[in-house]
Amino acid sequence: MDVYLREAQIQDRDLLFQWANDALVRQNAFHTEQIPYENHIKWYDNMMQNPFVYQYILCDGELPVGQLRLDIKKTTAVIDYSIAQNKRGLGLGYQIIMLAKEKVVSEITSVTELIGQVKYGNTASEKVFEKCGFHRIEKAEYIEFAWSTKGAEYEDHNCNN
Repeated sequence: MDVYLREAQIQDRDLLFQWANDALVRQNAFHTEQIPYENHIKWYDNMMQNPFVYQYILCDGELPVGQLRLDIKKTTAVIDYSIAQNKRGLGLGYQIIMLAKEKVVSEITSVTELIGQVKYGNTASEKVFEKCGFHRIEKAEYIEFAWSTKGAEYEDHNCNN
């Protein structure tokens, strides 16, 4: 598996719309209702213009298999990710989060902390963040997973672990 992140492009808008409305993605989202296409178009166009949002497509070779978004607030990036329905259970969640850590350490150096917010019951995402070395913090409405770049230079960033 040759996986990597590439920056999202305008041509990815419909693919991300399809992934966003996947039944399991909606179930695990904080807003569970289906997203109307018109709303998605507005959101996507605004997101692509926002310098504090990094939207990536996870590719296996040339095939898109997932998405990762980093919403930057000061020195923290909040993670949103999902894996294409037919590619779940293959370890791609682990790989996409490890690639996010690499991006922050090597390219988005103003970010010193990554945060994942996971709904209770989403055990797949819980396991991914734990396996990727995030600290678990139980909140009232969700589980927060935090990782700091402090000490990151000592970590093994090889996504084939």
